[in-house]
Amino acid sequence: MSYVGLYDDAGSRNAFYIIKDKKIGRKRVGFKEFGDENEAKFAHRIQSHLAKYSLAPMVYGQVGRIRRGPWIASASSNELSEYGYLTEIARTMPECYDDEYCDGECFQSSCKNGIAIGNIVGDLCDHGLTYTDAHRRNFGYVRRQGKWVPVVIDVGVESFSDWDSDIYGYFEDDYER
Repeated sequence: MSYVGLYDDAGSRNAFYIIKDKKIGRKRVGFKEFGDENEAKFAHRIQSHLAKYSLAPMVYGQVGRIRRGPWIASASSNELSEYGYLTEIARTMPECYDDEYCDGECFQSSCKNGIAIGNIVGDLCDHGLTYTDAHRRNFGYVRRQGKWVPVVIDVGVESFSDWDSDIYGYFEDDYER
């Protein structure tokens, strides 16, 4: 991929870059970077499947690498990222203190975000995924047919305790290819 990414955010296991001067349709595009190619391939399979059902942001293209911009302190102007893929940029789920029991992360909470997260986790289960990392920062919103729809934005292998291998394959298979 010959894109330059502007560092935007990072979780505990991956980073996210906004692609400079790149849109697909009217949507800005980001690059989700993983620790290695196998993790990226697995997440790509899951997110591609879920995007068909508006449960995750759209995925564009295949797993590859981008050039990191020189504004990243550790990057030279030609340094390649780790493996990842292009994806629709989702709005992150906002902080929430809707009720006295919400901890701000909306983990197992009856707040508005907590209910949305619970519904998505249930939908993921219907799609053969046992999601075990359900907190506010792993969910966001994308626009579908003019409305904001909640989606899961963290689909790394560490977020699942189990998955339907008939749909998603085996994570170990990626190491054998």
